[in-house]
Amino acid sequence: MATYTVVDNKIKIDFHGIKPDATVRGKMKAVKIWWDPDRKIWHGPKNSDTVAVANEICGGTVSVSSTVTPVRRYARIEPAKDYALKIKIKDIIAADKAQLDSWEKELRDYVNEIMGEDNASHDGDPVSKSQESVWINCFKFIASTLNGLDSEKQEFELIFEYSLPGTVHERPDILLVTDKKAISLEFKQKCAPQVDDNKDDVAQAIRYKEWLENHHKVTREKALEVKSYLVCTHKAAVSGSLRGIQILTKSDFLDAIDSELEGQLACSFIDAWLSSMKTEMPDMLQAIEIMYRDGKIPYISDVNEKCLKKVLAYIEDAKTNHKKILILINGVPGAGKTAVGQSVVFEENQGGAANAVYLSGNGPLVEVLQYQINQVGHSEYMGENAIQGMKEFKSGYFSSPTRQNTKVPEQSILIFDEAQRAWDEEKLKRGYSEPEGLFDVGERIYNERNYAVLIGLYGNGQVIYDGEETGLSLWRDALLRHRDWCVIASDELSSELPGLGSRLIEDNDVFLPISLRADFIDCSKWVEQAINRNGSTPQGAKDELAELQKTSMRICVTRDMSKVHTRAREMDVDHPEWKYGMLISNFAEQSVVRRVLPGWNIGWNGANVVTKGEYGPWFAGNCKLLSKACTVYGNQGLELDCPIVLFGGGYIRRRGQWVARGYPYDRQKNKFQDPERIVENNFRVLLTRARKEMILLIPEDPVLDETYQYFIAMGMDELYIQATK
Repeated sequence: MATYTVVDNKIKIDFHGIKPDATVRGKMKAVKIWWDPDRKIWHGPKNSDTVAVANEICGGTVSVSSTVTPVRRYARIEPAKDYALKIKIKDIIAADKAQLDSWEKELRDYVNEIMGEDNASHDGDPVSKSQESVWINCFKFIASTLNGLDSEKQEFELIFEYSLPGTVHERPDILLVTDKKAISLEFKQKCAPQVDDNKDDVAQAIRYKEWLENHHKVTREKALEVKSYLVCTHKAAVSGSLRGIQILTKSDFLDAIDSELEGQLACSFIDAWLSSMKTEMPDMLQAIEIMYRDGKIPYISDVNEKCLKKVLAYIEDAKTNHKKILILINGVPGAGKTAVGQSVVFEENQGGAANAVYLSGNGPLVEVLQYQINQVGHSEYMGENAIQGMKEFKSGYFSSPTRQNTKVPEQSILIFDEAQRAWDEEKLKRGYSEPEGLFDVGERIYNERNYAVLIGLYGNGQVIYDGEETGLSLWRDALLRHRDWCVIASDELSSELPGLGSRLIEDNDVFLPISLRADFIDCSKWVEQAINRNGSTPQGAKDELAELQKTSMRICVTRDMSKVHTRAREMDVDHPEWKYGMLISNFAEQSVVRRVLPGWNIGWNGANVVTKGEYGPWFAGNCKLLSKACTVYGNQGLELDCPIVLFGGGYIRRRGQWVARGYPYDRQKNKFQDPERIVENNFRVLLTRARKEMILLIPEDPVLDETYQYFIAMGMDELYIQATK
């Protein structure tokens, strides 16, 4: 017999290995109870509908957990630690194999824990054997070379795998910190540093030095001298210097460390140094302020002033009256939610303050915005002061299943971009959801400063990842646990936040109804009619397209890439400032894409897909090369003057209906609760990226014939007709 449980406002139904019949499955899906193939259970949000269905199926009731703020239980209560090991030099020299193995395990456990989010996305791969051998080699190298230090210098401690604040993956192998110095030692089992396109060891050493100098708060406050060395441990390694970084080997490592420690004292503030925050660098914040004011950052000036002023008023009220508030800002695609969030950062950080931070789990968006700021400000780090990746923020301030984090960020206002994509408990793998984690940080902020503000920028219909489909209910669940927080939301969102009573303040000024992306032309109504599987009609799409065609927004369709190149050349002449580029769904089929782009590789890290590290330059102009396509994962929240949306066969018209299909879809669909909605959302994002013009590129593949005819029947111009007008 099936049984169910309710924990933390989530309901789970277990059929104990027996597949429920179609009628039962239909009842569960109707109330958004979905199958989880990994845990072999059905699950969904706890509400009156899901409980009623669970009772009907399971024939009983079950006690539910309280809605008051829960006490999170940890396997072992420990404060969050930002390093793996802190060991005296003398202890490494004296260590036997058992001790080395014990240290190696502590290093492995620490790195696996802080890399948990990445491990989860790569099937939980543990630390590699090669990494373990690097650690053991490092211990042995130190023991064999530093035994020549005098006994006083052997009392200094070495810090292993310290996580630089504000980063996820930046961890110098070893740090040596004294009262006056912070020394980074990066070990390589090589004859010489690698300095090619695949890996630049010297750049890594320079980056650690610059990060400590620019971003490590205690280092800056104490005016520590920062040094960085590369240590090549291969017996054939040769000492030297490259781009200002000294390369040490077995022949001179002892002399270098002995010299660095001469006249130094043990660091009296080591605990404060190890738990240091990332500093926001007031001089950089002032430079960013100037760039915002002068409109040097593209599209940031496109702000709904009414919404911005209302948000700033709520922030001031929180400061004055010591409140905890969540503000949810939503609106049509292109209405400027990002711009409002960025403007709050500007307004609240004036004069070099560090009072607000913009957080985004959208890595490409973070990369592009940071790149734009760095290019304007001629600084490699300026953008990181205004824009931070959510992954880095979680690493610094979220608790883990075994360690409770007590750190408080410098900022009191946390702006969370794309709040609709917040991760649920299963995706986050920390025992709670992303909204709950943000509220926990907010509680710490309030306890220290007597006010806290969370701002969620919420885009409807733009969920594209697994683990993000629960949506607004995650925020409601967190609010139910944190009963002294109030929430400001528009009528559209407030209807999805039942049970909050007087804590819910409805304010339609935080809804952005007009698209700023396309000169105040809102194409979202056409998009909804054109690609929505439910509640739309071909006639509705035709009518909305007719309205768009009365504006300056140009949308056309073609099956011929040569015509796209022709139009690109025209834009280069008529509008040289325009950015255009290829956009593609995450469910596109390579065989279909090759019908119009022969030889293209759009697979994982394929040669014709924009990947990490390329988004900034691509959106800045490389997009116009038309040599790579940017997937939905890379273009959500971003825009082009003329996107070329490539239909790759993953979403097609079949017998008058939209259908999700193809190998990529079949391979990925079990990750999602409603996979067809995810594919639909792909195209909702793709078709709302345009500022001036849009081209639909539909390959000459039979599977897309009906799709092409659908847009032609809608009244859409073919590209060659429009281009020659």
